[in-house]
Amino acid sequence: MKPIYQLYPNEIGAKGKAYLALRRCRAEDVDETLRKGREELLRLGATEIYVTSTDPAAPLEEGSRAGCRLNHVRDLLWMERELRTLPETAGTVKLVPLARERGGAWITLHNECFFEMPNSATYGPQDLERALSAEYACGFVQWKDIPVGVYELELTQELPVIDGIALHKDFRGKGLGRELLAAVLNELAGRGYQRCRLLVATDNENAFALYRSTGFKAAGVQSQWFQMLAE
Repeated sequence: MKPIYQLYPNEIGAKGKAYLALRRCRAEDVDETLRKGREELLRLGATEIYVTSTDPAAPLEEGSRAGCRLNHVRDLLWMERELRTLPETAGTVKLVPLARERGGAWITLHNECFFEMPNSATYGPQDLERALSAEYACGFVQWKDIPVGVYELELTQELPVIDGIALHKDFRGKGLGRELLAAVLNELAGRGYQRCRLLVATDNENAFALYRSTGFKAAGVQSQWFQMLAE
């Protein structure tokens, strides 16, 4: 069986970060596959490399492998919440649906909002087309008539996914994050959904704490991520 892995080098230019995912690999081939993937990403200019495995036959754990040190940095955790009861909101933020003529501004603000967040991705034209499709509800977060953040809801399944909510760094620490989450939950409830889910990086401490404090419960680990450090 030939190992199958995926490289994600898109963040190298902006952040120096790259990601490697083992999709299918025998246990005895893990070290060689890690070494090969790391070498490819280094040639592309990566300065930080993170790796995960989705193959149960090839689990990863902290320790020395393939001439590197694997340090566990985060889990991507699914969390879910009922929508029959909703958090109180002062109504200080407004969700403004995305329109094509404001697509460029939305992409720019999205990338600024998510730039420092774990496992974030830089968006481009293809992501804008997805955000404008009927399967998504996306737009700006507005406060005092100012766009201060973005939201992205995936509506492709029975259980909707809060794919991303974020505030620009200049507007954090004002209590707007809790208001934004409440607005999104009300939006989903207004669309008739009974429950929702989201994916959060466990080292995104502020977001993780917010979700737990507003009734979200852990529903399973999607993936574990390790940083590959040269020894």
